[in-house]
Amino acid sequence: MNWKEQLAGYAENEEIMQVYEEWGETAYLKEVIGVLNRYNPDWNKERELGSWAAEFILDLLEETEEEFDELGEEGRCARFAEMVEERYEDFRSGHQFARINNAAIQAEMAGEPEKDIRASVDARNEEIGFPVFV
Repeated sequence: MNWKEQLAGYAENEEIMQVYEEWGETAYLKEVIGVLNRYNPDWNKERELGSWAAEFILDLLEETEEEFDELGEEGRCARFAEMVEERYEDFRSGHQFARINNAAIQAEMAGEPEKDIRASVDARNEEIGFPVFV
């Protein structure tokens, strides 16, 4: 199925829309996704980068865009791999902190006990936060 058809289910996430609208027809997005798959096959699940993956991907692509032609595919993949190695863990940690913080705020507002916060976050660990359509 075409990513343009599937994207309708993610219309509320502007960054996912931007990734696919700007980069969905390019080899560059496929290269970044390939690098991420090799680095951590679960990168797009909520327990990793999840819904923040679009921002992470956009940063990689936009930062290296001027170098694309001179690097070639092998050079781009090496550059993407280097950037992922440098940035992935910090970005993942920020995402996880935000998830737990948001769940704690929501639980507090709903009057839920503290143990339910962790259970709520853990229940969403396997959710796909960034869909791979390429």
